[in-house]
Amino acid sequence: MKTSSRLRPSATAPTAVLTAVLAAALALTSCTTPSGPDGSGEAPTPAPGSGTDGTGGAGGTGEPELNDLELALNGPSPELEEAAADAVAGMDTAEKAGQVLVGQLGAAGTDPASIEELNLGGVIVMGDAVPVAADGTHDVEALAARLEETQAALSAGRDWSGMVSVDQEGGLVARIKEPLVEWPTPMSYGAAATGMAGADGVGADGGAAGQLATDGHALMGAQLAELGFTLDFAPSVDVTIGADDPAIGARSFSSDPETVSVLGAAATAGLLHAGVLPAPKHFPGHGSVTDDSHVTAPVQDASVADLEDRDWRPFHELLVSGGQYTPMVMMGHVVVPELEPDVPSSVSATAYEALRGLAVPGPASDGAANGAAGGAADGTRSVDDGPYDGVVVTDALNMGALVERYGANEGPVRALAAGADLLLMPSDLPGARDALVEAVDAGGVPAERLDEAAERVVTMLMWRDHLAQELEEATDEEREQAGVGTEDGTEDGTEDGAGDRTEAESEQVSRDLSAAAITVVDGVCGAPLVDDSLQITGGNETDRARLAEAAGAAGLTVGAGPVVALIGSARGSGQGDVVVALDAPFGLARSSVSDAGAKVALYGRTPGAFEALVAVLTGEAEAPGALPVDVGNWSAGTGC
Repeated sequence: MKTSSRLRPSATAPTAVLTAVLAAALALTSCTTPSGPDGSGEAPTPAPGSGTDGTGGAGGTGEPELNDLELALNGPSPELEEAAADAVAGMDTAEKAGQVLVGQLGAAGTDPASIEELNLGGVIVMGDAVPVAADGTHDVEALAARLEETQAALSAGRDWSGMVSVDQEGGLVARIKEPLVEWPTPMSYGAAATGMAGADGVGADGGAAGQLATDGHALMGAQLAELGFTLDFAPSVDVTIGADDPAIGARSFSSDPETVSVLGAAATAGLLHAGVLPAPKHFPGHGSVTDDSHVTAPVQDASVADLEDRDWRPFHELLVSGGQYTPMVMMGHVVVPELEPDVPSSVSATAYEALRGLAVPGPASDGAANGAAGGAADGTRSVDDGPYDGVVVTDALNMGALVERYGANEGPVRALAAGADLLLMPSDLPGARDALVEAVDAGGVPAERLDEAAERVVTMLMWRDHLAQELEEATDEEREQAGVGTEDGTEDGTEDGAGDRTEAESEQVSRDLSAAAITVVDGVCGAPLVDDSLQITGGNETDRARLAEAAGAAGLTVGAGPVVALIGSARGSGQGDVVVALDAPFGLARSSVSDAGAKVALYGRTPGAFEALVAVLTGEAEAPGALPVDVGNWSAGTGC
């Protein structure tokens, strides 16, 4: 599949000056792909600041000197780290405790006055905090105004922006919906990558699929940044085991650790290109357990050796050989008995040690230690300097896995003591702050542990502000050298506003992604599956309406002809002439079709996904995707 363009937006500056810089910060960018060493024109896209393939680096022979944007992408400088340490040194214990907390916007402690009083580190926006307009869509103007007010409180009296965060992955996990552009599931990227890979595998950079993942997350991040968000708790780099995985499913790119590693790095880079902090999740891996941590603490009985080969590989690659700085990683609530029996990882010191130890080069990296941690004299960063020193954030502390064991306030204290730097969504935000202060004052948590956590958080926030500023100020040449692209607008030279260009490009790349991912799992490839009409069953009202609209636009009549049955959930099933799985494809194994029918995995329910489906149903397009995970008797890689 060839995408319509290679455009990416730049980042936004801190929210305090967001309005003034949007035109520059959200302008789309255009990248060119250099010729490969074999003259094929297929060269890997270097990771930002990696210093490879002539895109900048450590100043080696024949390589350009690192520019300011590349240096920023390489992570916090020693000077910035010192500034953060000085800022934290001026805080009292209560202020430090507030700085390591992220509250749920709308809950107690997250109004502007309380945010200032608590010296809160940030907020997270869940669906119930998003205003709804009269037409039923999300009122993004009202949301932006509230976020601006919230950011003003978070940054009051200090020189750095606070965290305004959200869970926005695509697919079912999208807190901000229409009128923002909708994205299909993350598994769409895996299906596209698997379909493109062939016998040689996905490749070190993912090729066109990796570029698609970077572009998609950059564009998604740009729309979030326009509203005032500075952090997206994405991507999920969990390696799914398939139908037995109840919590992750289509939130995972694939069941193949290599594919997840490559796409996870690409997605992480894309968010950084938008000036939005990413948070790859959920160490030690939530895709291979059979319970849901929203309800209880899943137990991972695999050995550490097996986890290193599968679940931990994407995290290892991000921290060691991803070629880019990863500012934060999320720790999940999974129990790993081989690390610490009967203790969720989010409150287990052994689990934090295991995660931070992944940054030390080892066999899994094959010596490819070109990642990011520590500092060097030339401004580049080297993994040789020790364990990962970025922020580790807990998964939500109000989830059943923690609350049922420790209650509202003991969980945050245990997580901080174990090694967490950022505590997400405690059930009682003011109570958690007071419990942290009491624990430090009583000696239950060493004061040095709170200092370390607060310094890491403030370092990350200062660095994000610095990165956003460098993205705003960089020239086109500097942006290209850093692998981020230029700021000269759309390919056709139109003069639309930056937000309009971002929306138009986002819609197109979302469509391109679905067109690249759609998979015929069972049935004839390339042949029409309907003639001039179809009947639609299953799904929800919106699903059926969107398919009917796409069919009508293609000249089809709806209400007669072959039955197209939509499976609206990962655990559902369908019966018809064509059965289409809209989320994870697992329900296809329980579905039945007519002798000449087909089973199709769509991996999304966006307007663009249904357009891709109609193109395949009518034979106007083949289905280029392939299953990124086993489904029943069909193995990963099945497809046209």
